[in-house]
Amino acid sequence: MDPLMIYGLITVVCGVILFLMAILGHDIDVDADIDAGIDLAGIDASDAGGPGIFSLKLIMIFLIGFGMCGFISEYLEWPVPFIIGLAGGFIIWFVCYKALGWLYRQQSTSQVSSASFVGKEAKITVPIPKGGTGEIYSKIKGTEKSIYLNARSKEPQKEYAKGQTVQIESIEGNTATVE
Repeated sequence: MDPLMIYGLITVVCGVILFLMAILGHDIDVDADIDAGIDLAGIDASDAGGPGIFSLKLIMIFLIGFGMCGFISEYLEWPVPFIIGLAGGFIIWFVCYKALGWLYRQQSTSQVSSASFVGKEAKITVPIPKGGTGEIYSKIKGTEKSIYLNARSKEPQKEYAKGQTVQIESIEGNTATVE
């Protein structure tokens, strides 16, 4: 089979697959999504999102770049079209990887890690009676992260009035223990 045909088929087949993935809403990648509850200086480790370097989309983009650059170099009779195809595929992969990373960072999420609120201040929104539960509201300064949680006192005989400021000691499920 002619090298022009091989490079052309790589480009067209991968392009069609990528197009179908986009049209059919394919969003299954070979990425690892690990939600680590590590809080370093107010930065939640789970905030680092983006495409994996070996995601299916990026592999298809690399193959399209490889096929396209290999086809062009073979057509123009440049030396070593395979190496030019690899270089072109990598350059296109890198540009698309950075562009997809930028797009991922532009997305907003409604997920809030409750672990990042432990040790933070909160306001009582529903009074906490002795031995009972109420509600608190907390917002991490300098961010848009906020949360409403059920709350109970660390000391069962203590009660808190609406508007008081407390500190979140721990969070289990949707209930915070405050002091």
